[in-house]
Amino acid sequence: MNKKPLYLKQIISFVKKQSILVKKIELINLLDAEDKILAENIYSKINLPPFKNSAVDGYAILKHDLNNNYKKISKTRIAAGDSKEVKINKGEVVRIFTGAKMPLNSNTVVMQENTKLENNKLKLLKIPNYGENCRHKGEDISKGKLVLKKGSKIDVKNLNLIAAIGYNKVKVYSKIKVGFFTSGNELVRPTTKLKKSKINNSNYFLLNSLLNKNYISKRFLGNLSDNYKKVENNLLKNISKFNMIITTGGASVGDEDHLVKALENNGTIFFWRAAIKPGRPIAVGMIQNTYIVCLPGNPVSVQLLYAFIVKPLILKLLGAPFLKISAEKLKTNFSMIKKTKRLEWLRVSKKFVKNEYMIIRHPKQGSGMISSISYSDGIVEIPEQVSVIKKGDTFDFYDFDKLFN
Repeated sequence: MNKKPLYLKQIISFVKKQSILVKKIELINLLDAEDKILAENIYSKINLPPFKNSAVDGYAILKHDLNNNYKKISKTRIAAGDSKEVKINKGEVVRIFTGAKMPLNSNTVVMQENTKLENNKLKLLKIPNYGENCRHKGEDISKGKLVLKKGSKIDVKNLNLIAAIGYNKVKVYSKIKVGFFTSGNELVRPTTKLKKSKINNSNYFLLNSLLNKNYISKRFLGNLSDNYKKVENNLLKNISKFNMIITTGGASVGDEDHLVKALENNGTIFFWRAAIKPGRPIAVGMIQNTYIVCLPGNPVSVQLLYAFIVKPLILKLLGAPFLKISAEKLKTNFSMIKKTKRLEWLRVSKKFVKNEYMIIRHPKQGSGMISSISYSDGIVEIPEQVSVIKKGDTFDFYDFDKLFN
């Protein structure tokens, strides 16, 4: 076991090295495929568009007639879905609508807004360039082209494309099976009538929400009490049922933190503790063929570690490429001294200040300060080597909408 806390870059390197664990493949309807991971390369069997068509409502015109101002209007009209083959005569234009098949001898459409009817003839108010407003066969996707690679996540950005090239079923990897525990004798179901030293179990709702993805089959396994034997027994009896088990709490170094000991006694620990604030007491290991992820008990740590480490790990185990979260470079509107040599995630808001966006630090930064995420826009990442932050310094800003989608 690596007892020295790992830097985030080292943890990311570990995640990148993990290989596919879920190998079962299903053929499913495209309507059910959003958020699933493709188990095959998808090649287009057709051209997109499948034929030359008009990009606008207007009039198809010959190249020869582009400089002539008045045109005779053909009696032929071409609407979307018409299959007739049309040719334009010299000196004529043909009425055509968006998506309709272009005449065989025309590659140009003059927009309806740029025309005017005068004495039963069409006057061109603006002469189009040759080839304007014409979509050519296969100009978007050509037949035989690789459209999506195996391991791609099907989402709102590519569902339309898959349907457009004619697929109504796709091969995807089966859902990864994830079980999750919370832990601690102090946890109770949410109530406003807390007794003695009890606290509401918000982590159950947090993890239940984070795991609510179409590529995950989730199950809550209960709350672990602060007893080593019970912790060990609960882990071992569920190992064969899941690809991954996630726990919150009980992964630190206290007398009642039994999870790391149970993992070490029954399996392998890949790493324990991270040089990250908040999020230091994280452990990742394996018992038999099941990954065990022990997260801290503090809700802020749970949420941020899930976004940066656990979610990318889950997707890697499903055959997807490593999930790279995009950051935005923004200036700070605050100064501070960073007391640790760890990477720090500060909860911040993004505000427009003096003609530019800047980041404003939330006043409550403790890992147990749940409101710091609820009332912030994202986090700013302060690297390990930085100890002094000056107003106007630039750092990576991660928007919560991107982190938790």
